[in-house]
Amino acid sequence: MRDDIERFVASLAIPADRKAIIVAELVDHVTCATEAAVRAGADPEAAARAALGNLESLRRSLETIEPAFRITRWHAIGRGIVAGLIVAILLDQRGPVMMGVVGGLVVIAIAAVLAPPRALQLLRGELRAPRIRGTLGNGIPIGPALAYAYTVMSVPFIVWIAMIVVRALRGVTELDVPVSSFAVMAAVLLVLVVEGIRARRHVVA
Repeated sequence: MRDDIERFVASLAIPADRKAIIVAELVDHVTCATEAAVRAGADPEAAARAALGNLESLRRSLETIEPAFRITRWHAIGRGIVAGLIVAILLDQRGPVMMGVVGGLVVIAIAAVLAPPRALQLLRGELRAPRIRGTLGNGIPIGPALAYAYTVMSVPFIVWIAMIVVRALRGVTELDVPVSSFAVMAAVLLVLVVEGIRARRHVVA
């Protein structure tokens, strides 16, 4: 079935860098359907075909939608920089309400709103894509979703370090680090861990 999906996706008139992600999404969808059929004692092959549905209808849908969701790494990094700057400035200029749970939820919401369209689906596709060989072994290719995740985690701390240095030069040496400062990092790392585990289970299955 995977070979059929790969041939179908290869024939689609969509951006080339999206095809691997679409293959991963369709394979995952079909795998879930076949596993459910096996547990129910039904025909897994029929369940797989039913999960894909009408391929020509799916083709029209993908060829219409996918080009609109083409996101480059630089576009994702730009979004991450903007989100990171907003988070850094907002927490730096915070009131008491931004120092705890409420502040953490606010900055997580900002990072989520400014994420690329369909960021979670992009991330799942990137984590399940074939590994690439590097100097120290095989690794995960960095696509738009991972680029955004790393950027939105890093930028606030880079900004705060710069602010600390500037203020220290002016004689301001007091430093207050609220719990909400780590909210975005914790949320992103949690998503990466959960989706990384799901991706490994998918490969094993």
